[in-house]
Amino acid sequence: MTYTILTLTIIGIVLLFWLNNLIKNCFSRSFCILKNRKRKSIETKEASIISVKTIKKGKKPLLELLVLFENFSGSHIHRKIRVWDSKPHLHRFEQDKSIPVGLNIARKPKDPIFLSQEVCRFSFVFVLICILKILLYVIGSYILISVALEKIFSSPEKYEFVLRTSQTWQIGLILIGVSVLLYLLLQRIGVLVNGKTNEQNWNLLYYGVGTTANIIDYKNTEPFIKNDKTIQFSYAFKTSLGKRFEGFDKKIIDGVDVDSLLESDLLDIMYLPNNPEVSRIKENLESQDFVHFLNRLFMIAVFIFSVVFVFSFYKTVF
Repeated sequence: MTYTILTLTIIGIVLLFWLNNLIKNCFSRSFCILKNRKRKSIETKEASIISVKTIKKGKKPLLELLVLFENFSGSHIHRKIRVWDSKPHLHRFEQDKSIPVGLNIARKPKDPIFLSQEVCRFSFVFVLICILKILLYVIGSYILISVALEKIFSSPEKYEFVLRTSQTWQIGLILIGVSVLLYLLLQRIGVLVNGKTNEQNWNLLYYGVGTTANIIDYKNTEPFIKNDKTIQFSYAFKTSLGKRFEGFDKKIIDGVDVDSLLESDLLDIMYLPNNPEVSRIKENLESQDFVHFLNRLFMIAVFIFSVVFVFSFYKTVF
């Protein structure tokens, strides 16, 4: 029963992994309203519009705004926010204008900024759709596994031979192995973060204090993408109380910009005022587009492998 147990274990891991992601994506936004009302976690800030980019034209265009505002510690940070301009004739979203933004602590470690002074809202229709999707996924997974188990236990020796000679378990092991290796590789080069690191970055960006650090040392790596390089910096800085701390962080830099950055000998960083040993380069915290792209790319790759594995399991057993 070795190959049977191995195959069933892998199919269980894959199905539970996507169930967990489905639940998080459905309800992390929906239930934030409950936390807001209980904790009063909304804080309003005045933000200046640095630039405006039109994502989708029309009567109600979709705009991407780059805004500058103060975080909870009074340090200025840049963030991007997308809004549907329902009244374009009012010209509310133009460069150098100010808009009120809300910071919703309940969404931690996700992006808490939104264009409103009101608490975040959710639609009951959206919640019902999410519940329906989860129910369909659970029912489908239950039918798949229950029928498969019934077939396997009705003739265990036959299916042990079938699974051993099939490529299903090999595809499953490749799926898990490639996913783990890719995840560790992206973490190693600093463009993919785990939950703990993501929460730490959130704290640094929204509760951190900005300052200038002196570069102590740096380690130049091989080219990452085209002419870009990943450089690990060691730096030192002083807190508002005058205490000296050291830190290190990686940064992806265009090859032509490396020399100019090193000549300046300075880095803009952010540190936690209650724990200055935790710090990062400010640009890494503000510029998350590439990280989000790689996260999506990683999840798409895992999803494709998962579909291939589940389909192979279905064809083999049924």
